[in-house]
Amino acid sequence: MTSEEKLRLLRGDVDLFASAQPDTVLAALPDWGSLAILLIIVHFEEKHRLSVAGAQVRGCRTVAELLALIP
Repeated sequence: MTSEEKLRLLRGDVDLFASAQPDTVLAALPDWGSLAILLIIVHFEEKHRLSVAGAQVRGCRTVAELLALIP
């Protein structure tokens, strides 16, 4: 799966990423916070069958780093 495909799936599940690009800084997204992190964790579990911790998501600086958590 390409990064573009991963981002398209994420955009479909989490409105916060509607206009995000791979180089978008996560902290610069409107409404970035604990609820967004929870939505990302649920997305990873449901769409990618991956278990990620909140600390892993918080450790990502950009959308590209977040998408890199998906093999």
